[in-house]
Amino acid sequence: MTTTASPDVYPPPHHVLRDLAFDVQPGRTINRAWMPVHEYVCNARGRVRTGLVATVVDAICGGLAVVSASPGWIATADLTMHVTTPIVGDEVAAFARVRRSGRTTVVLESEIFVDGRNDDPVAIATATFTVLQRRDNNPILDKEIDGDAPRRPFVEHSTRFDRDAYNACGFERVAQDTVQVMPSPYIMNSLGGVQGGVLASLIDDATANVLGDEFETVDLHLVYLALAKQGPIRASAIIKDLHNDFGSVNVTVEDIGAGRVTTRATTVGVRW
Repeated sequence: MTTTASPDVYPPPHHVLRDLAFDVQPGRTINRAWMPVHEYVCNARGRVRTGLVATVVDAICGGLAVVSASPGWIATADLTMHVTTPIVGDEVAAFARVRRSGRTTVVLESEIFVDGRNDDPVAIATATFTVLQRRDNNPILDKEIDGDAPRRPFVEHSTRFDRDAYNACGFERVAQDTVQVMPSPYIMNSLGGVQGGVLASLIDDATANVLGDEFETVDLHLVYLALAKQGPIRASAIIKDLHNDFGSVNVTVEDIGAGRVTTRATTVGVRW
């Protein structure tokens, strides 16, 4: 995401985007990010969690969408990601480009690479953002974006997860088909709802939970309907089709406290 400044600093000092510890190279038509890989961003098989990759993609696409929508603000409308091969390596890179920028929406495409192999994407993603009227508490760009800016930390004084990332977010498996999380400043976005990538991670976790931990999410398609604010935020998964090596799932995310559905998703999990 782009460099920001606000009376209410975002992300705050203790936040999931800081703990991802990724670097960025922001621009006006392309955003680049690099995330270090370590045990706490991986599953039990040592592969980077699909939801965390989606979180980085959402962050850099959102930053680029803000530039395109300026002086307005944006909110994620939908996010789709397809993983083509297990994401294994020392560093994951995501490059995002604007494909269409209009009065009401901004559409972006992202490619994901591992260990500098920038001609061989391991995943692709698309994201659509709704253009909103700016609010007084929205972060603002604190300097001109330079397309040739050097690589730098997304935020200064970034930390790293000191435990499994999904545990750090507060995910709780309450049933075989249900995972939930309570909203907290650690996982909120600048609009006061659970960050879009965190919701993708919750859906990723719900998919693995209902299919079985030996499955990994390779397809994510999320449609964001409303902000998830009150909680608990509950992801309920229903298996549509299940075979020995793959399964497809419908996931509904509800804000139980607000009594509304906030996100709907379809996912596919595989045994690699």
